[in-house]
Amino acid sequence: MLAGIGAIAPWADPTITSIGRHRMHVPLGGTDSISLDGDWSFQRWDHPTAVPESAIVGPAPAATVVVPGNWTLQGTVDLPHYTNVVMPFAEVPPYLPAVSATGVYRRSISLPAGDDRVFVRIEGAESVHAVYLDGAFVGYGTDSRLPSEYEITDHARTGASGDGPSEHELAIVVVRYSAQSYLEDQDQWWMAGLHRSVSLEIRPRTHVHDVVCEVDYEPADGSGRLDVICEVQPDTGGLAPGWTTRVRVLGPDGVAIAEPTLRPVPHRAHATNRFDGHRTRHRHRIEAAHAWSAETPDLYRVEVDLIDADGEVADSVHTRSGLRRVEIRDRQLLVNGAPVWIFGVNRHDHHPERGKAVDVADMRADLIAMRAHNITAVRTAHYPNDHRFYDLCDELGMYVIDEANLEGHAFNTSICHDERYRSSFVERGARMVQRDRNHPCVIIWSLGNETGYGPNHDAMAGWIRRVDPSRPLHYEGAVFHGDHHDPDTELPLDVGRANAAPIFDPADANPNWVSGGRHASDLVCPMYPPIEAIEKYGADGLGDRPLVMCEYSHAMGNSNGSLAKYWDVITSTPGLQGGFIWEWKDHALRDRETGRLRHGGDFGNEPNDGNFVADGLVSADLAPHPGLNEVAWVYRPVVTEIIAGPTGHLVRVSNRRSFQGLDDLRPRVNVLIDGAAVVSAELEIPTARPHEQFETPLPDTVADAVRSALAGGDDTSVIVTVTWELRDATWFGPADHLVAWDQTVLSTRSSAFPAPVGEAAYPPELETPVEPTIFRAPVDNDGFKLMPDSWESIGVGGRALWRWLEAGLDHRPACESVGCHAEITEVDGGELHRYRIVVPDELADLPRVGVRFAIERRFEQLAWFGRGPGENYPDRRRGSMIGVWHGAVDQMPYLIPQEYGLRTDTAWMACGDPVSGETIWIRAIDPVTLHMSVVDHRAEELFAAPNAADLEPGPWRWVHVDIAHRGLGTASCGPDVAPAHRIEPGVYEFAFWIGQTDRAGDPTGAAADTEGIR
Repeated sequence: MLAGIGAIAPWADPTITSIGRHRMHVPLGGTDSISLDGDWSFQRWDHPTAVPESAIVGPAPAATVVVPGNWTLQGTVDLPHYTNVVMPFAEVPPYLPAVSATGVYRRSISLPAGDDRVFVRIEGAESVHAVYLDGAFVGYGTDSRLPSEYEITDHARTGASGDGPSEHELAIVVVRYSAQSYLEDQDQWWMAGLHRSVSLEIRPRTHVHDVVCEVDYEPADGSGRLDVICEVQPDTGGLAPGWTTRVRVLGPDGVAIAEPTLRPVPHRAHATNRFDGHRTRHRHRIEAAHAWSAETPDLYRVEVDLIDADGEVADSVHTRSGLRRVEIRDRQLLVNGAPVWIFGVNRHDHHPERGKAVDVADMRADLIAMRAHNITAVRTAHYPNDHRFYDLCDELGMYVIDEANLEGHAFNTSICHDERYRSSFVERGARMVQRDRNHPCVIIWSLGNETGYGPNHDAMAGWIRRVDPSRPLHYEGAVFHGDHHDPDTELPLDVGRANAAPIFDPADANPNWVSGGRHASDLVCPMYPPIEAIEKYGADGLGDRPLVMCEYSHAMGNSNGSLAKYWDVITSTPGLQGGFIWEWKDHALRDRETGRLRHGGDFGNEPNDGNFVADGLVSADLAPHPGLNEVAWVYRPVVTEIIAGPTGHLVRVSNRRSFQGLDDLRPRVNVLIDGAAVVSAELEIPTARPHEQFETPLPDTVADAVRSALAGGDDTSVIVTVTWELRDATWFGPADHLVAWDQTVLSTRSSAFPAPVGEAAYPPELETPVEPTIFRAPVDNDGFKLMPDSWESIGVGGRALWRWLEAGLDHRPACESVGCHAEITEVDGGELHRYRIVVPDELADLPRVGVRFAIERRFEQLAWFGRGPGENYPDRRRGSMIGVWHGAVDQMPYLIPQEYGLRTDTAWMACGDPVSGETIWIRAIDPVTLHMSVVDHRAEELFAAPNAADLEPGPWRWVHVDIAHRGLGTASCGPDVAPAHRIEPGVYEFAFWIGQTDRAGDPTGAAADTEGIR
């Protein structure tokens, strides 16, 4: 039995949140710290009650694991387990399964001689932990994503003698599942262990315990306020008179803003009604303040000295802060008096090899990739991050919704009313605020995620509002469930979210959005709302709170359809300010032996939610998925369009920044005429103010080219592209990094574009006949092929796949389901293919309508005139520019094999053998553009494979030419494909030419001129 706590079993009691844990505080620089990261000896038992006292002290086992790390990824018998909604075991709160793996971490520590106080700091342990020194119980803690500190001074100093360091044995016992696990059901891998750093903190007997910076910024006059509250922790005997705190504040330039201020530390603890703790307040008014924002992340350094009664410095610490004001007014979220767009993503901690153990380099890499794609806001789903993540966001400039470590999804509407968990609710929110309140990047506190709405939330909200009124509160559950809990009348769990069967029109806003849950949420922050619903909320003035979607556009596999349409509505509708895409990164885990990336269920655990864990804009190892290009475009900081002016075309420029102009960007205008880049020139613009829209003339050379092309006749394609690149290198990108781009099509061709064949063609050498096809390998949004019961079990997922399977589309030849007529004739040395496909009423909403054929694998290089450079789809193509593009055949980019590689609006495509120069050419005839792709696998092979690692390259490549292709939508968790991007019954007629040449041909210089545009 575990010494000290075995008899009371706190891991099974939700009312016990800690024993002997030190008070939370802001992490302070200047504290002496000794890292304990590295190898620890490790031993595992099936249950905490099975751990003998001898495991805590005595000879340590030889087996080791790495800290920070998850023992579930380090060769132990315990494996990662993924569930989304349900718990990984069948019990109900607060009861636990018979097996709750318990690990004992051991290592020797050396404490320096002296009389200083010593603390063990555990940054994160899943799920709960207990600390022992030399076999003696020190303390117990919960809340796996926030640090816990335990003073070991008395344990370590008792019996110590001599001037040298003393040696001790530190043990940390971690229990995988506890009563607190019911609050950490957070759509992620269930892991176990010390996943964040462990250290020793050495502090003077009397020291600075905390430094709180209360800030404000007045936009009207540019002044700022910075109040520094210092809290002193006295020695056990109390605090004698004569102690003072001295505070110096340095501006962003490193220069002190004023002379240091000194304040006496209150010491009369028994002064009834007058003593407010050993706290001092240092007030600073800054006339010409540098305001912090994500665009201008200017920071102030606060240095604090604690001076004893003899005038000696007893302790010195420092922290950083930023001056800014966050408020909600006039249905807007304002930072420093200005509305800001929330160009956001949700982010979990994840590394493909280390799981939850992410380091500073991982965090920085995430932020660099985010900002390189114009993401400027992060929601820390669904728990506070390592404090160093916020340091980076302060320094680099990112807005953050800081979310409490709280999600009780499996018991969503009950646990929020369970008084046994009241203390846990309050502590998880309070401790988050106490640690993170100095970070200017944190503009909103979140009360957690998907845990219903009840009095436990209100208790947490009340504490936070009293302690930090400077930030708004966010909680989706409050505005979803509303103020009243009545199981007989309450909305079903997913009503109002787009994939549910609602009891009201899905185009309507949830009625609770208007005023529901106001005490717990200052924002309306829905999950996956239909576009029509948010438009109605904003346009009809339904509430006085701004709407910021806490989750939308579920990025699972080939996804993010209609993202541009969301932003059409957001940017044109009052009261809407953006949202957070779900989510940043796939959570795949790499198999240590095979290197294969695994998802839920791949470790043999039941229950599991399969590949629902792979729903990121980037892969587990940070490779961008194709949809990230669309995100970069909709989140671009400047928007341009070409408009007709009284004497010629003008460029309309809209600066979407709230605090900066556009001087750091170099705008350039490019003109494509019939696919050839004819002119490019830098755009001269006036100095732009934040949120300003203005018009400026096209450069003369561009205007002349456009005028001449438009005068040449109606059958000319004229496309003007405006790009914005970084003038100088920044932390997130090199000079010339493309930040924003827009295209305006001024005229289109009514006849086919000529493919730049350049020599005589002959009929192509195809490996299979050209055959009609109406099936695609389903994307995750079409339906979960690995989780066919997901709709019934958790109420999410698309339904299109099941209709297609019922109709036999996955195995029946297309012409057994739809009417087919083909006509093939020889033209210009190649073949002209004409098709007429009739889709009956009962097959509405097909995957695609087109043809496919196979070519040899040696044709591995592509060139095309259409949208690119990456894949794009009918409802995810506006960020893909039209041009002449070159590249290798795409590799399947998703963890779960599915449809990929399409290029929409393609006039011609060339498939080349780089060795022989032989090239197969495809040219759209009627209409003048079609959707085309070249991939390595048949749709049936992609559908059959459960994991990308299961795909084997076949003997051929497969070419698709589609007249119609279903959009992507986001139905894996959100709205399905919009009606405009579904394939309706009717007649589909199209034609294309195909031929082969012995050499690649001459693309008339177009490729060289356009290759660098994107």
